[in-house]
Amino acid sequence: MERQEYMELLTGQIRCKRAIPLVTKELEIHIEEQKADFMKEGATEQEAEEAAVREMGDPVEVGIWMDGIHRPKMDWRIIFFIGVISAVCMGVWYYLNIQVAKEAADLSELFVRYLFYTAAGYAAMIGICYIDYTWFASRAKKIMLLYCGLLAGVLMSFEPVNDIFDEMCSSAVWLMAYLFIPLYCSVLYSYRKTGVRGIVKGIVWMLPIVISLLICGNKMELLIFLVVLAAILSYAVYAGTFQIPARKTLAVICGVTVLFFAGMLMLEDFGGYKGAATQSEYRKVMAQSKDTVQEVLLYSRAIGRAKESTGDVMGTFELAGVFPAEDGFTLLYLAVIFGTFVSAVAVLIIAALLLKMISLTVKQKNRLGRLMGIGCGLVLIVHAAGYVLENTGFIAPEQLYCPFTVGGREVIVTYVLLGVMLSIYRYQSISEA
Repeated sequence: MERQEYMELLTGQIRCKRAIPLVTKELEIHIEEQKADFMKEGATEQEAEEAAVREMGDPVEVGIWMDGIHRPKMDWRIIFFIGVISAVCMGVWYYLNIQVAKEAADLSELFVRYLFYTAAGYAAMIGICYIDYTWFASRAKKIMLLYCGLLAGVLMSFEPVNDIFDEMCSSAVWLMAYLFIPLYCSVLYSYRKTGVRGIVKGIVWMLPIVISLLICGNKMELLIFLVVLAAILSYAVYAGTFQIPARKTLAVICGVTVLFFAGMLMLEDFGGYKGAATQSEYRKVMAQSKDTVQEVLLYSRAIGRAKESTGDVMGTFELAGVFPAEDGFTLLYLAVIFGTFVSAVAVLIIAALLLKMISLTVKQKNRLGRLMGIGCGLVLIVHAAGYVLENTGFIAPEQLYCPFTVGGREVIVTYVLLGVMLSIYRYQSISEA
């Protein structure tokens, strides 16, 4: 049987047409290797090719076997588990509000709104799973430029009316930073094998994220994304994406990151929280909130509701405007109502799921998918860690969030990033990069 006829019969068994080019390339390489071995043994080119094709086996059987390998694979167990965690988080949030923030207004209306965001985000996650992530990757630069243009238009075309413009712009640039991460990874990978020039271009493409966070004026977010972007760039260098000396380059990246990080911490007039007018006022609010968290935790028990003396402390906490409805201290209230052990278990479950998602993408042979998965996973892991530190009083409460907790834009971002990671897993045996 001739090679062309053999390949036509074999690829005819493969249902996923997008996998055919990858399968064809893989088989052609194998046939050429076999053909070369037969020619070394003294066979003519035609005899060697015929023998190599025969060695491949029955084309129908091989095609069916290859069809089972090279096809989209959806991990419905993880999708179901994400749905369960999301539902539990909504229920816990509602119960905590009833137990602690009984005076919170419009709780039912807020619950319905958060339920809508959660359902929409979950549906979006599943929808993104069915889109090959390489489709976004091939258009990453255009999407980033388009979004930058839209953001610039929003900033220049509207004027603030009762702080609505400020809130809208803040949400837009906040979303921009998060959703740019998988796109940024795609752009960075597009500069593979370009040496130092590729790294420089990759650094330049960081500017949309950095500038958007500067507009928001959120120091904590900027520092977090600085770490995430530096980690993504470092991994790309370590993986040999740019084909340059790794050790020296990594040393430079780490040094520059540390200097920039220290410089941002030293800035006096940057960042704000709860409308603090000055840096000194901002620090005062942060210190008071941190002390309140630690004070509340002192009255918590391992299992069960906190001690009765928590009443005055919780009153102080509520006067500070910190309610579960704001989703800033859900873990803390969980510890107060159910005990620190229950709160710790919740943290471990979420951490285990995020680590599982990262492991699915890190194991990919596709380097682009691996880089994008690491970028998305880092954003979620770092924010989750920061959220835990806030709720345990180790750091002052900043504008961070924990994946799977309730909210609006935060929920959408979480599910979009999870959708990208699931898409990477789904198309691992089809996409090549």
